[in-house]
Amino acid sequence: MLTSYNTGRQAGVLQAVNGRPLATFCGSYLLGAAAGVTFSPIAVVNACLLASGVLWLLWQRRNLPTATTMLILCSMWLGSVQGIRHAAQAGILWETLPHGEAVLVVGEVVSEPVKRRGISRFVFRARSIQAGQRVFHIPTYLWVELPEERMDTPYAGERLRLEGRMRLPEALGASGASFVDYLRRRGVVRTLRPYRAVKVSDSGWRVFFSRLRRRLIQNLRYHLPTREGHLAAAIVLNDRTRLDNAIRESFRHTGTVHILSPSGTHVSMLAVAVWAVCRLLRLSRRVSALAVIAVMWLFVGVAAGGEPSFRAAVMGTLVAGAVALQRELDLPTSLALAGFLIVLADTGALLDPGFQFSFTLVAAIVAASGCLNAVAFGVTGGRLKPAGGLLAALGFSVVCAVASAPLTALYYGQMSLIAPIANLIIALPVQVLTAMGLVIACLPWVPEWLSAPVALSAWMVDKAVRWLAMPEWASLTVPTPSRGAIVGFYILFFTALLALSARASRRRKEPTQ
Repeated sequence: MLTSYNTGRQAGVLQAVNGRPLATFCGSYLLGAAAGVTFSPIAVVNACLLASGVLWLLWQRRNLPTATTMLILCSMWLGSVQGIRHAAQAGILWETLPHGEAVLVVGEVVSEPVKRRGISRFVFRARSIQAGQRVFHIPTYLWVELPEERMDTPYAGERLRLEGRMRLPEALGASGASFVDYLRRRGVVRTLRPYRAVKVSDSGWRVFFSRLRRRLIQNLRYHLPTREGHLAAAIVLNDRTRLDNAIRESFRHTGTVHILSPSGTHVSMLAVAVWAVCRLLRLSRRVSALAVIAVMWLFVGVAAGGEPSFRAAVMGTLVAGAVALQRELDLPTSLALAGFLIVLADTGALLDPGFQFSFTLVAAIVAASGCLNAVAFGVTGGRLKPAGGLLAALGFSVVCAVASAPLTALYYGQMSLIAPIANLIIALPVQVLTAMGLVIACLPWVPEWLSAPVALSAWMVDKAVRWLAMPEWASLTVPTPSRGAIVGFYILFFTALLALSARASRRRKEPTQ
């Protein structure tokens, strides 16, 4: 009796350790860090103490193995400490950094500069700030507005020495207030309009990709100089400078604004296209996987999509490697590891809306995958059923729309009711536009028959989004939800998804009569 008990307990421990220990560690770290940057330190400590007590009770009742319990506890506390530290440091910088004073700043360009009316605007990571006799060596993010007479073409990754007057971000009107909130979420604590700028040295590969991106945008606009070319440049290479406000609002009202910035949607579509072409050419699985990985990271480098595209590339690399080596796919571990790497490099990424949208949507898809597979293939598995596949696709779109609803209400003050249908309708033309648009952007000259599918796909996306945004009920204005309400919603939402997927998994394992 005792022997069987010990054997069962050891098996439980080994199953937990050999199951998803990496996903457990990374996921718990992310949750702790997210709480640390969002709530007050006292609330975070109390929540961690409460969670520790719950874990201890589960361990006492032998519902959790010792290894899993210790892993969750350590990673949760480490993440919360890092989140609290980041929030405290951001508050200290906001209060102590000089404003209204002339400063000498040395650092590098972080975001891809956007040039409008002769002024390049970008996020700048200052390594050192000198104000009179005071020198600050804490890495600080600044919003820089650089006139073209000071420097014509700054590139992402370039190291610059800037002289100017630092100021607090100012809010003029509702749009200005939202812009200041955006800067605070990005970790930007001051603005700077330099009166002198000098290039120190290039930073290698980032400058190369920035130059390559501008060349690709130039090629794409040369092949498609019309309105469709502006939309193609926005979807393929994240260049939204020539999009009018009407089309931007249409994308917001239809819940498809994520299409306008490189994310997991673009990376996955591109990966599927490259994989299909490689297999059509009868290349081996390993060669095809290497080609997919290379194209994904090249796209991430030139598209300047930030955290969402990096997350998709990390997950895509792990998935392609598993397919090439014929190993079992582990999407939860891939997602958790991608988030952990991003947050480890920059804890402030947790406050970025792109990071939040990207990881929330993918986490919802992973949680609902079991239920959606049961709908598409039936409880017992087998071939894909046409009706089931259509229903699963609609369910997939609904899950994404519901998962993004609280964040959409928080940042845009609205909720799209037509988003599930809109995302389904534009999925195919966006895939053609992403893959073919990148191809013609890489070529200095292309025949008309090669650029025609890109123009047609962009036209279809434009018309579909505008038409779907016309009904008054397509989008509703909603009040801004509180942080507690958002957390409570996601706890209930993910609990329901995991319960449905677990139920589908149990039914699949039941013996058929």
